[in-house]
Amino acid sequence: MKLNQILLPVLAGSLFAVTGRAQVSVTITGSTAFRSITEDRAQSLFDPGYTSWGDLSGVLPETFSGTMTNVLHSTTTVNLRLSFSGSGAGMNAVDQDTPVPTIDPGTGFTNNLTPDIAMSDVFPESATPPVNTSDLNITNVGVIPFVWIRSTALTGITNITREQAYLLMTDSGVQFGVNGMPATFLGGSSTNPVYLTGRDSGSGTHITTQADVGFYNNTPVLWGLNGGVLVQTNGYSSAGLERAVIYNTTNVVGYIGVADAYYILTNGLGGVIMSYEGVPYSVTNVQNGTYPMWGYEHLANKKNALSPSQQAIHDALVSAITDLNFQTTNSLYNSQFVDQTHMKVQRGTDGAPITGLNF
Repeated sequence: MKLNQILLPVLAGSLFAVTGRAQVSVTITGSTAFRSITEDRAQSLFDPGYTSWGDLSGVLPETFSGTMTNVLHSTTTVNLRLSFSGSGAGMNAVDQDTPVPTIDPGTGFTNNLTPDIAMSDVFPESATPPVNTSDLNITNVGVIPFVWIRSTALTGITNITREQAYLLMTDSGVQFGVNGMPATFLGGSSTNPVYLTGRDSGSGTHITTQADVGFYNNTPVLWGLNGGVLVQTNGYSSAGLERAVIYNTTNVVGYIGVADAYYILTNGLGGVIMSYEGVPYSVTNVQNGTYPMWGYEHLANKKNALSPSQQAIHDALVSAITDLNFQTTNSLYNSQFVDQTHMKVQRGTDGAPITGLNF
């Protein structure tokens, strides 16, 4: 009896110690085009003094660790891991419980973990392979525009039409010793062929652009750099790699998220954003329906898969991203994305016809 009396307090103390060290882990994957917003809003949930691990540029995995007392109403440590893989790839990883590379806090070691949330520029059915919408909870959190951008040296090219974009996806560069689309076909001054660069099939940028062009279920001819030489590729897993092709070559056209296009321009790397279908990109032109190359940014998670604490973080992240003040006044968002509140048009799926909301 005396032994039991001694052991019970010890066990109780051990349980308390384990509880005191309890941690919550949330892993987010998906859209590289929306990574800057995800990073910013995720960090906004933490109390001051949180720590960062990994690649803080966002190209490779990174982790934030600290407390979120306003979210969890406790001092529980939250390890929020970010590992961006592309929209379609991210939704499939969440749906199929496929691990993604993450960074462990404290050690900086790589650890493959199943993601809990995916940010996606596309609807689930647009992913490759398609994701069953009924498997996921989907929340629209923003509007994400895409643009066509060319190398600075491709002078004279100011616009690209749907038909020209479709042809460029099939007949760019030099294939089997034969020149493809010349720059003059797009209004340029050179007769040299234009090389198309872009993202891989798991990317929301890739999926949205092809859907809007009408290039469904086809494989575009894409080019990338290998030792400074343009070679055919399956597309890039990150916009950072695609950006380098655009500003390091003289005869390349690419499709890219506005945030990444502005990165090229604001850093003086060389590149010119083109109009699409005769309409220049602007927030107003997206909202009024005249500029068509855009999609919704979705936050997706597997149904009934989040713990109460993870759900609280999920809900707080949605609120932080969709906050009207943030979307309309914060330069990180309003200079690169489009707020939902002032949209006058809508679409039911990627590349679908645009219809009016409240004209």
